[in-house]
Amino acid sequence: MKRWMLWIGLAALLALTVVKLAMNKRTVTERVYRHDKHAPIHVTVEATRPGGAGQGPRFGGTVVPLREGRVMAEVPGRVLRLGVREGQQVRKGDLIVQLDGDLLRLQQEAAQVQVAALEKDEVRYRTLAAADAVQGIQLEKTEQALRTARIQLANVTEQLGRTSIRAPFDGEVTQLLVEEGSVVAPSMPVAALSDPRELEVLLQVNEKDVAQFQHGQTVQVTMGDRSTPLTGTVHSIGRRGDVANRFPVRIALSADTRIVAGLSATVVLPTSTTADQVTIPARALLGSTIAPEVYVVRDSVARRMPIAVATAGDGRMIVQQGLKAGDLVVTSGAVSLHDGARVTYR
Repeated sequence: MKRWMLWIGLAALLALTVVKLAMNKRTVTERVYRHDKHAPIHVTVEATRPGGAGQGPRFGGTVVPLREGRVMAEVPGRVLRLGVREGQQVRKGDLIVQLDGDLLRLQQEAAQVQVAALEKDEVRYRTLAAADAVQGIQLEKTEQALRTARIQLANVTEQLGRTSIRAPFDGEVTQLLVEEGSVVAPSMPVAALSDPRELEVLLQVNEKDVAQFQHGQTVQVTMGDRSTPLTGTVHSIGRRGDVANRFPVRIALSADTRIVAGLSATVVLPTSTTADQVTIPARALLGSTIAPEVYVVRDSVARRMPIAVATAGDGRMIVQQGLKAGDLVVTSGAVSLHDGARVTYR
C-alpha cells in the first residue's frame, strides 16, 4: 500500500514538472521579439538644398616652410664642436658642425710631399730627356704619376673642407641631431633647417576634389585662432598621388610675422555650385566619396541611389549628379534599411 502511494506521488510530481516547463516555454516564446519585415522603419530625413552663392569647399592643411631640409655630413668624422643651437637663425655658409679632420690633414700632407717629389723628378727628367740622357718614356711616366698625385691631393683637400658642415641657405635651425663627441658617417643628418620667412599651406586632397584646384587660383585661408582670413594663391598641384590617392596641393601665403610653421589651416575655395546643383549633409553618404550613395525617400519607400559629390564645407557635400532640389535623403537610421524598404520619417 505504501509503495503504491509513493508511485502515485512521483507521477504527480512528474506531471507537475512537465506542466510547469510547458508554461515557462510558452512565456519565453511570447516574450521573444519577432521582426515584422513588412513594418515600416523609422528614419530621419533632410531635404536637399539648392546650390548658389556662399562659401565653397573647405580643406584642412598645415602651414609648412617653403624651404626646409636636413643638413647632411658628407665625410666621416667625430664632432669637435657645434656652431649653432636649436632655434638659432643662420645665414648661408654659417658653420653648423665642425668634424675632426686630423686624419685627412695627415693624408693631405702625405699627398703634398708626393706631389713635391714628383715635381722635382719631372724637372730633372725633362732636363735629361732634352740632353738624350734618358728615354722619353721615363719622363712620360713621371708626368702621369704627377697628375695622379695632384688629383689625389685635390680630393683629400676637398674632403678636408667638407669637415666644416655649413648652412646651405638662410634659415632657422629647428633641430640638432648630433652632439659633441658623436661620430657621424657620410649621408648622416646632423641638423634640420627651415626658412621661416617663406611659408605655404600644404593640403592632401583626394582624387575627387583635386580637379577643383587651378594654378594661380585665389583662395581664403584661416588658421589657428585668427578670425580674419588671409588670401592665398595655389602655386603647385601634385600630379602623383600617395597610396591613399591623395594629391599634394600647395598654397602660397603673403608674408606675415604672426604665421609660424606647424599651424593648422583651413582653405576655402570660391563657391562652385550652380543653379542645378544641390547640397546634402555629409552624414547622409553611404560608403566613401569615391563611390558615394544615399537613400532617397519617395512615397515612403527608401531607394539606394549612386551620386557624384564634391566637398562643400560646413559638414555638407555638393551633389554634382543624381539628386534635385527637394529630394529627401536619409540622415540617420540607414543601418536598418535596404533598397525598397518602407519607412516612416520626420
